Amino acid sequence: MREGSNTVVVGRCDQLQREYAVLIRRQMEKRGLSVRKLAERGVIRQSHRNRFFDRIAQGTLPLAEFHAVTSHLEIDPIRAAITVQCFTDATSYEDPCCETSAMVAVAMATHLPEELAACEGNFETIRSELCDGIAKNTSSAIAKYHRKLDTRNNLSL
Repeated sequence: MREGSNTVVVGRCDQLQREYAVLIRRQMEKRGLSVRKLAERGVIRQSHRNRFFDRIAQGTLPLAEFHAVTSHLEIDPIRAAITVQCFTDATSYEDPCCETSAMVAVAMATHLPEELAACEGNFETIRSELCDGIAKNTSSAIAKYHRKLDTRNNLSL
């Protein structure tokens, strides 16, 4: 039996693993790939074919095989993490909002160190309220851009 604060963490981890299993199943279906094909191609061991999705959901598929599967299916790890962590629904992987969120996260992670290198002093993590404000401003800018594109596309029709 789980006790204390670990219950929430373990419960959340179990849910994430289940979401990854659903995401991988959906991507396999989209590509017309079976578990048998993954084994035939050497992506997973033959012995892991049985209960493959259960193994992912339970966290018992070896990490190397998990990465081989996601790589073979061309699942973007950042987008997948955002899918299961933020959107909490494997179908969100295909959502343009999720894809855009992943691209912004990668761009931010790429550009922030460059910007901070030009600053003096030690970088400290900013408050979550400030992060929320930055995210709101960024989201508003993306929505404004989308509205402009939509208007331009409607005018050209």
